[in-house]
Amino acid sequence: MEIRVLGVCGTPVKRKVAKGPTNTEVLLAKVMESAQAQGSDVITDSIFLGEDDFKEGCDHDNWCLLKQTEDKFCSKNDVMSREYYAKVRDCDALVIATPVYIGRMAWTVAAFIDRLRGLAEGKQYGFRGPNGSNLKDKVLGVASVAWYRHGGVETALWTTLYCTSGIFGMIPVTAGPSSKATGFGYGAGGMSIGGMEDLANVQNDEYAMLTAVNLGKRVVDMARIVKAGKAALAKGSA
Repeated sequence: MEIRVLGVCGTPVKRKVAKGPTNTEVLLAKVMESAQAQGSDVITDSIFLGEDDFKEGCDHDNWCLLKQTEDKFCSKNDVMSREYYAKVRDCDALVIATPVYIGRMAWTVAAFIDRLRGLAEGKQYGFRGPNGSNLKDKVLGVASVAWYRHGGVETALWTTLYCTSGIFGMIPVTAGPSSKATGFGYGAGGMSIGGMEDLANVQNDEYAMLTAVNLGKRVVDMARIVKAGKAALAKGSA
């Protein structure tokens, strides 16, 4: 059973500015590495909002509700419309990673989530469409990085995970308990405090890395349960 997991690196910081991978990218990579390790049937892919100059949020012009077609997701002609929508549409699980901005998700992540409305409410891919909401029952995991411990990780995770999954009908997955790390009750989170020359210091946060591994495994586990369950239900009703 093929499981597709899509990672979203939400930092607006480019690698050339960070002089290498950013904290958000490092934490997400650990989650995705763990997801990939769950079997040869797992296919992982990631998108990078900062690298792709993703900047436009939803205008709420309702174009997607009235005019959306199978190959035209949104009125905008940007990287979201050209690439991101199709990747989200085709995945079984979504992992969104964000830096903490004033105790919440980054503006880039907020804009990305707002644009997902097209897959939840659009004429073709939303609940009004022929197959119902594309986002319904997709698995969602989240990760976040703050500068300080208790610097807003929990609130960023909470708003990203539960507000998104609740509104779009997705299935939230947390990092869950383990013998060494329990996560934050929401997802994988860590801190990056260190010198200004090291913009990937989250890799030295042992608990962040452990919870990232847990999250990757649990995302795949839940995606398998959902996909197998739906297949069994479809077979039973045939």
